[in-house]
Amino acid sequence: MCGIFAYMGSQPLPIVHTLNLLRLLEKEQEPDEKTPVGGHGAGIAYANNGGKIVLAKAGCTTDSPADNLIEQMKVTRETKSRLILGHVRRASPEFDKTIPYADCTQPYKPACIRPKGFVTLSAHNGFLKNYKQLRDQLAQRHHLESEKRMLIDSEVIAHVHEEMLAQLGEPTKAGGKLYEQIEGDNTIVTITINKRETHLHAIHKGKTRGLTIWTNLRGEILLCSRETPIQQVLHEFVLENNYRIMVAVRRTDTANIQAHFTQDSKPNET
Repeated sequence: MCGIFAYMGSQPLPIVHTLNLLRLLEKEQEPDEKTPVGGHGAGIAYANNGGKIVLAKAGCTTDSPADNLIEQMKVTRETKSRLILGHVRRASPEFDKTIPYADCTQPYKPACIRPKGFVTLSAHNGFLKNYKQLRDQLAQRHHLESEKRMLIDSEVIAHVHEEMLAQLGEPTKAGGKLYEQIEGDNTIVTITINKRETHLHAIHKGKTRGLTIWTNLRGEILLCSRETPIQQVLHEFVLENNYRIMVAVRRTDTANIQAHFTQDSKPNET
């Protein structure tokens, strides 16, 4: 199982902070856990100045994919964003052969349909039991980048969500339909963007690596699979912006939760 970080707010967050947080998250491991949260890949997607999505991913070729990602991106402290989705990968055993490859790493940004002007992103933690069935049920033609290595369950989620959005035309409904379709222990975060609004939909089903969601009176969102990296990297940011924990699912908890958040889409300041 993997680790997810997401931020959607009015105050631009330095991308350097997010990359440092992913470096901590990939090594996060409680004493009775067999493996760390990540270590098999790392990726980030964020909206840059003007609202375009920057996407960068790294497979596992050294001890720290997050370090590989940092070296690849070479961002400065002035690079900031109001919308960020980060991921560290811990591959399920059946996907071990895909660990070195960035195209098997998240986040995913499908662009097969582009429903009603929306851009979509997704990140996933867990194992989607019915991923092959859902892939076979896709009504339109999709290009899945992981298939050239081995079809990854996480990428199927991105394309299922894209198709549901095209069919239903509304991000809240698409997120709810996705929740109904997935089987197994999973955390999923989808982000849906158009010129007017940005939507973040969080799903937790069963038992995963955990999920904590912080929010404040402005409706801004911080989300992470573990609390510790947030406390270590974003402690001052959390205090200054009056964040409070809204959802706290520990890795030993079984919980079925959906949460949907919306903010106005606007260019970033970098």
